[in-house]
Amino acid sequence: MSEKNRHSVSEELLFRYFLNEVSPDEQGIVLSWKAESEQNLEEFERVRMVLLDIKAITSIGKGVENYDASLAWKKFQQVNHARKTSGFTWLKIAASIILILGAGWFTYVSNRVETLELIVQNEQQAIELEDGSKISLNEGSQLIYPDKFKGSNRKVQLKGEAYFEVAHNPGQPFLIETDEVEVQVLGTKFNVNNTNKDSVVVSVDSGKVRMSVGGKEEILTAGYRGVYYRSTELLVKIETANTGMHNYWRTKTLAFKGATVSEAVDAIQKVYGVKVKLSNPEIANCKINVDFEDEEIEHVLEIIGETLNLVWSNQGDSYLLAGYGCPQ
Repeated sequence: MSEKNRHSVSEELLFRYFLNEVSPDEQGIVLSWKAESEQNLEEFERVRMVLLDIKAITSIGKGVENYDASLAWKKFQQVNHARKTSGFTWLKIAASIILILGAGWFTYVSNRVETLELIVQNEQQAIELEDGSKISLNEGSQLIYPDKFKGSNRKVQLKGEAYFEVAHNPGQPFLIETDEVEVQVLGTKFNVNNTNKDSVVVSVDSGKVRMSVGGKEEILTAGYRGVYYRSTELLVKIETANTGMHNYWRTKTLAFKGATVSEAVDAIQKVYGVKVKLSNPEIANCKINVDFEDEEIEHVLEIIGETLNLVWSNQGDSYLLAGYGCPQ
C-alpha cells in the first residue's frame, strides 16, 4: 500500500464506505488500506461496529426497510464539522452520533402513547391512571384510556358505570366520552352511569362538571346530577336527594342525611328492587338522618319505623310503611 493511499483513507471516507456512498475507486482504496496492516483492520472493524449500532438505533420503530441512511450521514457530517473545530477523535464523533440518535429513540419511545382497554365482567375493579386519577368500574363496564396523557386534555372512553376521582389539573381538562355524552372536569369526584338503555346519568359529589351532548350542556356541582334521555334527546339538571344511592353499587351504603321518606323510599326501591308503599301521604315529607351499610331491607324498614314512629309490614309483593305523620 502506498503512502498516498494510506493518507487518503480518512474518517469521512470510512463512514461513506459503510454507507455505500463511495465510488468504485474509493472502494478499492479502502479495501487496499484495510489489508495493509492489523492496525488498519482494527480501525476498519471499529468503524463498522459503530455504524451497525447507529443503524440498529435508527431502525427502531421504523422497520429495516425504512432505515434513513441519508439522515444518519447528515448527522455524521454535522458532528464531523464540530470535530474539525474542536479536535474530536472519530470515536468521539461516533459516540456523539449514537447519543444524538439514541436521544431521538428515547424521545420517540417516551412520547409514544399506547391505548389500553379494561373490561370487567362479574366484578368491580379500581385502577389509577398515569395522572393520579382513580377510577372504579362497575360490573359489565369498559374503559379505554391511554398509558400516558399527552396534548391539551386527558381523554378516556366509558361504557357502563364508573366512579371517578379526577386529579386536579386546570391546564389539562379530563374528558369522559360515553356513546354520545361528553363529561369535562378539572378535578372532582362524580359517578357516570351509562348502563340504562334510555339515559346517561352523571352524579357529582364534589367539584364542578360540564355535561354536554348535541350542542346542549349543563354545569353540575355537588348535590346535582345531569340526566340525558336518549329517546327525547333531553338533557336536564336535577338536585339530588341525600341518599348516596348513586354510590351504592360501590359502597353498599345508603346515607340518608336529611332526606325525606319519599326520597329514602325511592332509593330503597331502586337498590333492593322492591315496591314500598306509604299508608299516609304526610309520611312522605318526614325527614330522617341515618346510614345503612349492606343491610337487609327488613332491617332498613325497621330502623326507619322506629325513628319516625311507623310500622312496616310485608304485603306479599311489596312493603307498607304505616303511620299518622311526622313525629313532633
